[in-house]
Amino acid sequence: MRKTNIKLTMAFTCAVLSLARVAAAAVANDVAPPGDFRVGPETFPIFPWDRLQGSKSACDEAKACGFNLAGFAEAGDLDAVEAAGLKCFVTDASIQIRGGETLTDEEVSDRVKKLVEKTARHPATFGYHLIDEPATALVPNVVRWAKAFEAAAPEQVAYTNFLPIAGSADGAGKVEGEYEKYLRSYLDPAQPRAFSFDHYSFFDDGGIRPTYFDCLEVARQASIESNVPLWHVALANAHFHYAEPRPAIFRFQIFTSLAYGVRGMGWFTYTARDRGNYRDTAIDAFGQRTATWEMLRDANFQLQRLAPHVVKLKSVNVFHHPDVPSGCRGIDQSKFVASIKGAGPFCVGEFEDADGKPAILIVNRNLTRSTQFTVVPKEKTAMQRVSSLTGQVRPMGAEDNWLAPGGGLLLRLRE
Repeated sequence: MRKTNIKLTMAFTCAVLSLARVAAAAVANDVAPPGDFRVGPETFPIFPWDRLQGSKSACDEAKACGFNLAGFAEAGDLDAVEAAGLKCFVTDASIQIRGGETLTDEEVSDRVKKLVEKTARHPATFGYHLIDEPATALVPNVVRWAKAFEAAAPEQVAYTNFLPIAGSADGAGKVEGEYEKYLRSYLDPAQPRAFSFDHYSFFDDGGIRPTYFDCLEVARQASIESNVPLWHVALANAHFHYAEPRPAIFRFQIFTSLAYGVRGMGWFTYTARDRGNYRDTAIDAFGQRTATWEMLRDANFQLQRLAPHVVKLKSVNVFHHPDVPSGCRGIDQSKFVASIKGAGPFCVGEFEDADGKPAILIVNRNLTRSTQFTVVPKEKTAMQRVSSLTGQVRPMGAEDNWLAPGGGLLLRLRE
């Protein structure tokens, strides 16, 4: 019996020493040691544009893919969401915005109060899904509902996703200034806790929608002026003429979004749609993981690693070099950068931390070719890189000046 105990003790000691060596080696090689690096949705929401099956296993799989929100869920599914350690947006048939224009303010308030009383105290409730892509004429009604939820559940997000600059059925965005007016007609009177837009822009012929950055420009400015955090719902499947998912497209979407100060990401879609030519979702029509699942997981994990850093930064400018898309600024309007060497083209977000110290996020806009780069700051500074793989910060070193297609790198500029 004593021999068995000695063997077990020796085995346990060896296991502990082995883990210690793994952790030490990881730190030495700039790889984070094992541990939970995830952030909660209160820091940086990451969610699928889906209503998952009301089961813990479906939510567990979404969490494994790097989500911290389970998308949209009905009240009866909140326990399953909580059991997986996630939160969600509550969706309910009583939230009737389209087709509910004739409801009085009192009727709206009554519906909201009843739903909030039933769900707001549940640990899985992060917010309430109001509506997707409202037309301009519907925005005043969305404002009514947002205000009712703010009054009844001030700790939760009353969430609305808006049309892109190129997608409004009633013309918003097709005339200069109209898209900003469309967004501000909601943001200014409602003052929500956050808002988002979607703008699917990657096509099967290799092209990118020319208004991709123009839309980010306007949404960023509206976010800053209204003091409402901006989220971006990005593309995670293939449908219509949109491109089949690949790693460069995922990288491009997360890094350009972060460069523009986005503080939350949704993905359309995570699960399959049995209509049209929808395909290549992370979870297919048979409930199985696909290659897209791993691409999406990698993108979400990078967001998780970078979130603790980017949320401490204030977006002060975005520029492009050498090619400047429509509606955007060039390097001549940079606050911190004198020049950039490299093929690019580049998108560069500029930020300041709470002490006014600068940081930049440089993105390779090329989706097919890696590029080297050299950043020359306006003032003599040392550059520190923030790894999107480990979350660790260290001085720029050899080979750190390479960006993958669509890839990005967060750099802190220090004296």
